[in-house]
Amino acid sequence: MTIPGRGDLSPRRKHRNWRRRLTIAVVLLVVAGGGYAGYRGMSGGSSAPPKALPPCPAAVATPTSAQADRVVVRNATLKTGLAKEVTRELRQRSFRVGKPGNTLFRGKGVATVQYSADRLQSARLLSAQFAGASMTEVTGSRVLEVDIGPKFRALVPVAQAQAAERGILASSSPSPTATPSPTCGPRSVSPTRRVTP
Repeated sequence: MTIPGRGDLSPRRKHRNWRRRLTIAVVLLVVAGGGYAGYRGMSGGSSAPPKALPPCPAAVATPTSAQADRVVVRNATLKTGLAKEVTRELRQRSFRVGKPGNTLFRGKGVATVQYSADRLQSARLLSAQFAGASMTEVTGSRVLEVDIGPKFRALVPVAQAQAAERGILASSSPSPTATPSPTCGPRSVSPTRRVTP
C-alpha cells in the first residue's frame, strides 16, 4: 500500500482571480481621476473663457507747476517801490520770486519778460499775468526776468490769469495714456468725425 507524500496531504492553493485585480485597478483610477478634477475645480482651473475687463478710467494730467522757476522782478520806471509791489502780488499767486531790484535803463510798454529757451513755458505763464506784456528770448539758461514798464497799472484779474495758465499748460502737456491693469483694460478710441463746412 502506497503512503501518500506529505505534499499530497497539504491543502491546494487557490489561484487569485485576475478579474478581481482588474476591478480594483479600475476603481483606483476612477477615484484618482475624480480627486484630480475636484482639485482643479477648487483651484480655479476651469476652462471657462475669461470675462472682459472694464475699461480703465482716463488718466488725469498732472499740471506742471506754473511757479516752479525763480522769477526776477525789475523796476524799469521812475516809480519807487514798483518792483516790490509786483513781487508781493506775484508771490500771492504762488510764483517763486527773488529779491526785487531796478534796471539800468528805463523800459517801454507794460512789461517785458526776458527768458532763456529752457524757461519758455514759465515765461508764457508769467507773461499771462500782465495785460500787453512782451516776451524776449535771451541767451544762456535758467533766465526768467520781468521788467515792469511805465505803462503798467496792475496785474490781470486772478480768474483771467488762471484761465490763461490752464490754456498754456494744456497746449504744452502731452495727453496721458491710461495703463491697463489686472482690474481694467485699455479704452477704445472712437473715430474722429469730420465736419464738412
